[in-house]
Amino acid sequence: MSSQLIWQLVKNNNCFMHKGLNGVVLSKEPGNLYNVHCYKYSGLANDKAIHIEADGQGLKVTKLISKHASKPSKAKSSSTRKKSFQRVSHGLNKELDGYRPDLKKAALARASAVQRSSKGSKQPTKKE
Repeated sequence: MSSQLIWQLVKNNNCFMHKGLNGVVLSKEPGNLYNVHCYKYSGLANDKAIHIEADGQGLKVTKLISKHASKPSKAKSSSTRKKSFQRVSHGLNKELDGYRPDLKKAALARASAVQRSSKGSKQPTKKE
């Protein structure tokens, strides 16, 4: 099925959609980098989507392979990035050049947010 048809079917009702205050519609679907409910960032409707999440050792980057769309077991390719954030962002930039260049900014923003959240907050030590 075409991605436009899939979007027309899922845009009004799906289990990932959350209607917030003031008419804001958000989405929790995997592959949606900004968590905004629109076609451009949808991980359900697009053939090529990228999902970035925290892993125990670093960042886990999962891409959908459009060639294997009808075979769910082969449709995803995952890799874990364990290096410094500068190296991770450089590799992510190079990878997205040929995959989805329009999502470069969104992917870097998501990777940066995940990296910041996985570091944790430093608790100051109390002196007695």
